[in-house]
Amino acid sequence: MTTDDRVQTAAVIALLAALLGALWALQRGFGPLGIALAFGLAYGGALAFTGPLQAPLGESVVTSIKYAAFTTAFAVWVLAVGAYSGWQLLRDRRTSTPKGVFA
Repeated sequence: MTTDDRVQTAAVIALLAALLGALWALQRGFGPLGIALAFGLAYGGALAFTGPLQAPLGESVVTSIKYAAFTTAFAVWVLAVGAYSGWQLLRDRRTSTPKGVFA
């Protein structure tokens, strides 16, 4: 396993643990501060437990931030495309007039 593979593995494990920690806190009804605390504790704990992978901590953090940024950008893009498509669909329905079958 190369160092790059170790870094990517540690980053993905830490991000998934942080996401699960935040979802757990959200499900338990914690406020924003509690959710952020659970996210941070799960992220830090996961990075601590990925020590046997011998991945450099700084590279793992930077890689996980990069993955989170890519995921956020993709989600925003999907949301924007969906909103635009929905707007186009609603606009076309409002402006179109019923026509005959062969019009």
